[in-house]
Amino acid sequence: MEHIETNHKNKHRHAAGATRRTILISAALLFAFACAFVFTGCGDDKPVGADVSKGVAGVAYYHYDPADFNGKCDKLEELAAGEDADAIIKTYDELYAECEELETLYSVVYVMYAADVTNDYYSDEQLYSYDKLQKCSDRLCGICRQITEGPCAEQFKKHVGDDAFREFAEYEVMTKREKKLVKEEKKLVDEYYNIIDASDKDTYKYKGKEWTFEMISGEAGEELSISDYDGYVEIYDGLLKKTNDKAGPIYLKLVKIRSELADIEGYDNFAAYADEEEYCRDYTEDDIEQLHKDVKKISQPYFDNYYSSAESDGVLPHMSTKKLLSNLQKYSALVDDMASDSAQQMIDENLISIGDEDGRQDGAFTTYIRKTNRPFISMTLDGQRDFIVLSHEFGHFVEYNNETPDNILTDKDNIDLAEIASNGFEGLLTNYYDDIFKSSAETARKDTIGELLENVIDGCVEDEFQRAIYKNPEMTLDEMNELYSDIYAEYNSWAEGDPGYSWVYIGHTFESPMYYISYTVSALAALQIWNQSNKNFDKAVNTWEKIIAEGTYNQTYLDVIGKCGLIKFTEKGAVKKICKPALKATSNELDFDYDFTN
Repeated sequence: MEHIETNHKNKHRHAAGATRRTILISAALLFAFACAFVFTGCGDDKPVGADVSKGVAGVAYYHYDPADFNGKCDKLEELAAGEDADAIIKTYDELYAECEELETLYSVVYVMYAADVTNDYYSDEQLYSYDKLQKCSDRLCGICRQITEGPCAEQFKKHVGDDAFREFAEYEVMTKREKKLVKEEKKLVDEYYNIIDASDKDTYKYKGKEWTFEMISGEAGEELSISDYDGYVEIYDGLLKKTNDKAGPIYLKLVKIRSELADIEGYDNFAAYADEEEYCRDYTEDDIEQLHKDVKKISQPYFDNYYSSAESDGVLPHMSTKKLLSNLQKYSALVDDMASDSAQQMIDENLISIGDEDGRQDGAFTTYIRKTNRPFISMTLDGQRDFIVLSHEFGHFVEYNNETPDNILTDKDNIDLAEIASNGFEGLLTNYYDDIFKSSAETARKDTIGELLENVIDGCVEDEFQRAIYKNPEMTLDEMNELYSDIYAEYNSWAEGDPGYSWVYIGHTFESPMYYISYTVSALAALQIWNQSNKNFDKAVNTWEKIIAEGTYNQTYLDVIGKCGLIKFTEKGAVKKICKPALKATSNELDFDYDFTN
């Protein structure tokens, strides 16, 4: 089961590597757009798409009872040492189908929960189903290891395939301690989201007036920033600190839990563990450190331009939910048949839940309902950027519809590649912005390409921040805030002196640790597809299709990038070469140039 998140950006498709004791079966939430502090409501719009209280993608949720599953596991364990291969395979298939059912139920109830995080039943059930998914898959994988060591090993290998057999043969069942840690981790993540949801109601008193995030982010805040900028900053930082004070201690606990899990697995720190076991990265920590340095060279010109042009770029028009979907359907059909078919399916089958109701989880994600083989999008309306966000999530939707089904127990899903499908689709659609956004097309283009540049930069900021913490897991909250402030200022000198409170709003930091560098490397690929589309649109579409055709399961990033003819970020001068066209396109200076040697 997979969700893909967006910046809240989660493609929290935690891969289920069978060499892991903590087998997090693709429990992903892909939140694909940058985390905003406050989401702007969209007035008269009503939720559209599926009524998720009645089910998701044709599947109704129910409380799963694992008694039958455990009974069949007892039977398979007895069979494992025997010679009845047919019985072993039959029972394994039945148990595998039960794991698919559990994964489906978790995906379904998480969509229900995201539509109303205040609903205690949904909240409790998504915790319950997640816990049962971990325990049931762990037990089945442990028994499969016994089969690989028994007399029917060869018949079993022929049935499951060489790759799955190898993973089962190396599998180590979770200890009681690991199960407890994983369960605590999940509870803490949910506690974090409740805090973030409630932060909209926090207030900060300034000159006798109580301010909220909604107020400081709206017209009243804009007026205050002009008349009393110091007061505006004080209120904004004061509100951020309130959330930081509440969410920060949760992260301290999560860091300790994850550090202990990494230590159990024999890794020096959780970052090293995540790179290898969670994200299947084929580039080294040295490559990542060099990437940080290269991105710092292109980040300052981006921010220099951003702060000099932000007020002159204009505002994107609001689209009704009906218009969002009709535009997506119309222009997806102009990209290729995959996108056209997926858009038609999404609309015809109500494979989306979108709205701005109270209690809806901020952000957007795409998940996969395995039982009916259907992707599903959950999205909170955000105002002007809704179409861009929807097009990102839809890129994931298309990918899900066109990739080979995985073995949920053993296959590893590469997030670096999965994000290219979504970011790449955003870039392709900019070619139709003159029709979609009319007079605001140039603003929309700058916003979209600027977001991809921000993905490159933010991915490095958050990655560098988290790597430093996981190498020093005893840091205090004050030390983390100071660290974040210092690191961010290295990428953006305009932020020098910022107190460093805002990192707690990055959902991935809490839910999908060490995920963020995936945004950088995927955006570097997507920017190449976008730049290609401006010169030869059909060639760019073909590149995007090749990325999807390669798939994400059991693939590695640099290998696929090479196969598809794109520049690898590990090549000397690659980051500058890839980003310079985008920097120029988002600049208000027609003769944009910048000395990257500084």
